[in-house]
Amino acid sequence: MTVDTAVPPLRERNRQHAQEMVLDAAERLLQASPDAEFSMRALAAEAGVSFATPFNHFGNKNAIMQALSSRVIERMAARFQEARPKGDAVDRVLAMGRISIGVLLEKPEASKAVIGSLGVVSPNPSAVRPQSEALWLRALDDFSGLPLRVHALAHTVLPRQLAFIFRGCLSFWIAGELTDEMLERAFQEGALTALLGFADSVRRAKIVALLGTVGVA
Repeated sequence: MTVDTAVPPLRERNRQHAQEMVLDAAERLLQASPDAEFSMRALAAEAGVSFATPFNHFGNKNAIMQALSSRVIERMAARFQEARPKGDAVDRVLAMGRISIGVLLEKPEASKAVIGSLGVVSPNPSAVRPQSEALWLRALDDFSGLPLRVHALAHTVLPRQLAFIFRGCLSFWIAGELTDEMLERAFQEGALTALLGFADSVRRAKIVALLGTVGVA
């Protein structure tokens, strides 16, 4: 089999480079701004591009925020791949939560602004939900640790529910009801509760024991 290793045409490379410059600049402005905000004019200046460039590549500010969200999810997946966590599906889900939250806490103000923007009514809904579900499906991998009889149902249900749980925890974090230190424990509690119904009797006992140690009170 021949693997296509062709370098993208110069025009495409330039397009990708310009987009990355705009997104890098947006992250810097969000993290540095007291109210985690930026204007399109300030964005162009920070990126070192013309005022029209962000509009030409993304269309509007909402699309830029959606692109930033996708970028964050890609970072989470890449970090998880690099870490190659050991253990069964439960262990890997908890590792994905820890790694993903670590990514968000590297630039907390920017992360809160990006995630918070996804809750704003828009004529162009984001594609974050399927991307998030794919992230948790990656963590679940072969569903090891869960009985074979529930694998099909787990494949259908768990990625979606884990995405909902993660997003819910982030919403409370953004609102200030969960501190940075509480965020991982909140996700662990929700994820373990969701996984509990799919585990065999031995794993259930271990999950219940874990739940007793991760309370978010």
